[in-house]
Amino acid sequence: MPSNTIRVGIVGCGGIAFAKHLPFLSQMDGVEIAGFYNPTEEKARKAKEQYGSKDAKIYQNWQDLLEDPSIDVVHVLTPNKFHAEMTIAALESGKHVMCEKPMATNAQDAQKMVDAAGKSGKKLTVAFQNRFKPENMMLKRIVERGDLGWIYFAKA
Repeated sequence: MPSNTIRVGIVGCGGIAFAKHLPFLSQMDGVEIAGFYNPTEEKARKAKEQYGSKDAKIYQNWQDLLEDPSIDVVHVLTPNKFHAEMTIAALESGKHVMCEKPMATNAQDAQKMVDAAGKSGKKLTVAFQNRFKPENMMLKRIVERGDLGWIYFAKA
């Protein structure tokens, strides 16, 4: 295996994993999806069969995936209430982390995640990609200019 290959571990093999993360990761050069954990093992098995590298593993718990030295990056794709705990543990285990949005369920946990990234020296990113869509950036400019007045409530 080339030394510049990035080996990704997936924690949470649900809808967002199959709809977004796995299809895109599987198309990236230099990326192998090497590990899978899901509380329902059948979902992890399905993800491995469809997207896993030749030597991909299924883990019985997410902590075992974090302890695997062959995993470089962890994608935390779990229900929101687990994001902070799993992200902090992954950073502390020496993994880079891509956490699905929302980052955390409160500001204190989000700060703990940022602090853990700083302390570990590993990269932490959160899937806030929609904020850079052209239509969202245009709407932000409209709001900042005050074209819509004071906004009390909005629904998309």
